[in-house]
Amino acid sequence: MDRQAEFLSHFLRHQDDLRAVIGAMVRDRVAAEDVFQDVALVLWKKFDEFDRSRSFGAWARGIAVRQALQSFDRARRAPAPFSPETIEALLHAYEEEPEAAPDTTREEALRHCIALLPEKSRRLLELRYDARLKLHEVAERLATTLDAAHKALSRLRTALRKCVERELAALH
Repeated sequence: MDRQAEFLSHFLRHQDDLRAVIGAMVRDRVAAEDVFQDVALVLWKKFDEFDRSRSFGAWARGIAVRQALQSFDRARRAPAPFSPETIEALLHAYEEEPEAAPDTTREEALRHCIALLPEKSRRLLELRYDARLKLHEVAERLATTLDAAHKALSRLRTALRKCVERELAALH
């Protein structure tokens, strides 16, 4: 397999993980996409340095984390949302997983977890993600404060993440 085909094979298999790591660190979608593009370029330029006896995913995620942190340094407008210890723990968690579950499995787990939610929680998700309303608009529709809507959505995301993790763990 030639260099380009080998790189693309690895990169395409791990691009969703890279987007997830970057998205967890860089909340602005446009900035996250810029970081992803930077990561792709760095990975391609440094592909000859990749040790093929190790995990491409772990190597690529390490570069993604460094690129995201560099984007904060360049922007100087937002601190990293996680401490360096948290980022390190996140990387170790990824490295311990042999391969992430396929997207279809994750989606099925997420759908199952959403179905278990109370109607009020599902309504909050619908307004925010299906209707793509801004958080202040969601708060208005639900007749609550912006802060309450933000906290509820944050708790909901955490609960869904934990539920999906439990569902995926049950499959293994």
